[in-house]
Amino acid sequence: MKQMKLWGLLFILILATHTLHAETKRYEIQSAIIEYATSSSGNVMGIQTQTEGKRKIVFKEWGNVELHDETTKSVIMGREAYSRQTTKIDHDKVYIVDYQKKSIQQYDPEMLIRSQYKDLAKNAKEMIRSMGGEKIGNETLFGYDCEIWETQQIKLWLYKGIILRSVTHMMGLTHTTEATNIQMDVSVSDEALKLPDFPIKTMQQDDPSPMPQMTPEQIQQMQEMMKNFTQK
Repeated sequence: MKQMKLWGLLFILILATHTLHAETKRYEIQSAIIEYATSSSGNVMGIQTQTEGKRKIVFKEWGNVELHDETTKSVIMGREAYSRQTTKIDHDKVYIVDYQKKSIQQYDPEMLIRSQYKDLAKNAKEMIRSMGGEKIGNETLFGYDCEIWETQQIKLWLYKGIILRSVTHMMGLTHTTEATNIQMDVSVSDEALKLPDFPIKTMQQDDPSPMPQMTPEQIQQMQEMMKNFTQK
């Protein structure tokens, strides 16, 4: 479950495009508000899992100010678990919200590269190329001419650097993300990019990279999954 949660967070982060820099146009669109539906299902170590969620991406200034917010509901062995993940890019700073600790970690570019979130400095194409992927064609999706990029595990539909659909196969799970509401080149208010009112902790070079924490329910589920796997 911990690896699955880390992958989910990583997938949110790779939606960001181009190396963080105040003057970089990280998208070919000046601003956008995009909502997605997410789902995943499959069998992990003999345990059937089902997850549904919603994701929202809001950005302005060609992506130099951007907010990702995702909520999910997972059903594992008949038990429900809820989670939320929020990440914000503000020019050369990155903020990652920890809802369990009610705090926010702030990274500068150097610290980001040294952390578990280093792939945030890559765009979606760079990420998929580093995994051996390549462009396989074009397809019109929701009226937008998208590039299709694919690896053995991931397939992305990209419009001007923005993911409109993705299908991922990993660890026995199939994860799908698809845009449900697309608004491009629209006015984006500061309120739409606001983070929770939590204290902000600036990550220092000697700080260990924070790892997502597992709830007691997730720990128990992991133990049961390992027990089931060992018995098989």
